[in-house]
Amino acid sequence: MDNYLLMKESEEALELSSKLGFTNTYFLDKDFVYLKVENKKYLLNKIKEAKNKKLRVISEAKTEELLRYLIEKTDTDIVIGMEKINPKDSVHFVRSGLDQVSCRFATENGKKIAISFNNILQLKNKSKLLSRIMFNLKLCRKYKTKTIFSNFSNSLIEMRAKKDLEVFERVLNSR
Repeated sequence: MDNYLLMKESEEALELSSKLGFTNTYFLDKDFVYLKVENKKYLLNKIKEAKNKKLRVISEAKTEELLRYLIEKTDTDIVIGMEKINPKDSVHFVRSGLDQVSCRFATENGKKIAISFNNILQLKNKSKLLSRIMFNLKLCRKYKTKTIFSNFSNSLIEMRAKKDLEVFERVLNSR
């Protein structure tokens, strides 16, 4: 399992990550770029710059339209944060951000859907977020979309062990 950290590379973070059981640790601006942009033109420019530097691109979607755009038409490697797009669920179903069309395009285009454990730690309404994550994982399993479950932490205190993340992912996938 890989550990993605939203912080600059440091010896201390690398050492803690290896002690927590991760084989690979990726740092912000060294191994990948994290984009939270709403402007499509600016987003495409940033993705092009990152690809020229041979960095992975992780993009967070703010709207359903931007999520669809990221999955269908950009060179983004990993898409994250779709659970936080809709503030309220429908009376009849969970509005998790992903749908079957997005999952199909993600599978066809080789995109990966990421689940951030840091988001689960930070948000107050965890039950709503967990139900959305479980629904997204069910869709990803059905349409064979690759998923990544990682820390995505901003500080050393927020990091969790590899075994903890594996068990939590297993519990979410079993529902």
